[in-house]
Amino acid sequence: MSLLSNLQDKLSFKLHELTYDPEAEEYNASKRAAQEAADSAKKAKDQKEAADAKAIADTAAEKERKAKEAEDRKARTEFRTGRFLGKVTSTLLTVLAWFFAISGAIYGAHLATNLNLYRSWPYRLLYAIYGFVFFPIVIVYVLGYRWWWRGIKPQYYALLPLIPYFINHPVIAYLFSWLSYKPDDAIKSLEEWKTWA
Repeated sequence: MSLLSNLQDKLSFKLHELTYDPEAEEYNASKRAAQEAADSAKKAKDQKEAADAKAIADTAAEKERKAKEAEDRKARTEFRTGRFLGKVTSTLLTVLAWFFAISGAIYGAHLATNLNLYRSWPYRLLYAIYGFVFFPIVIVYVLGYRWWWRGIKPQYYALLPLIPYFINHPVIAYLFSWLSYKPDDAIKSLEEWKTWA
């Protein structure tokens, strides 16, 4: 060991001896412990207050929600003319929209099938399905383009003319007359686009 390090160690020891006070260390330790206890007590108090405030807010929100549900339930049980008329109008418009959509689809199938009577029955069935699905296009084509624009009035043979026979039996005619038609010479004139071989 060198002289300088010895002096340094001795000086450190003497300074420590002069400044070390066990009572002061104990006082500082008790002061730190008291401060830590006060901080933890304050933190616990703040957490308890926050939990209490949250519980009060949750209770108030639950009461408000229950009051609103009770008010809504009471409002639904009361008769109101405006609400009644609104529901009736909404239901009526929905029924009418479905009625017109289905009627239009049936009319589109009717037009497409009557327009293609020169084809065999599987093609007429496919045209009926096509007319049912794409009825706005078919109706505009037949009534707008062919009849109004070109002046070719559509010919109606049956609702869905798939059976090319005239039915004589009254019961069968009653059941299937909407599917049967009597072929005539005008059917050949329906073919607009001739296929070239």
